[in-house]
Amino acid sequence: MVRGTPGSKRGHTVSVRLNDEERQRWETARAGSGRREMGAWVRAVVEDVLDGTGDGQAPGAERRPAPLDPVTQAAYDELVRIGNNLNQLVRYTHQDGALHPGIEAALFEVGNAALVIRGIEPMRPTDPE
Repeated sequence: MVRGTPGSKRGHTVSVRLNDEERQRWETARAGSGRREMGAWVRAVVEDVLDGTGDGQAPGAERRPAPLDPVTQAAYDELVRIGNNLNQLVRYTHQDGALHPGIEAALFEVGNAALVIRGIEPMRPTDPE
């Protein structure tokens, strides 16, 4: 699972100054969009307007799944198990000075867990070449 645009590093920063009222309006709109980060929300608003797919009122809403229901105990238990596995693999990596061979499989599990929580069919592992 990759965040952002692979192969495209964002090296430019744009700053905007807001008064208290503007900031509150932006925060309310961002929260209503389901986005957690202000920067991601602002980027979505601008890109939607530039793409002609939005009017700036519902940033990225057509691209984002609906907000999640509370996590079930089973989902939480699975995420804890995966987190413990990742913790062990990182410990081995630091101890041995090399990536543990199980890291790729563990990251695959994390990606699938995120898909399942979103109600999306998990990916099947590919056969090694």
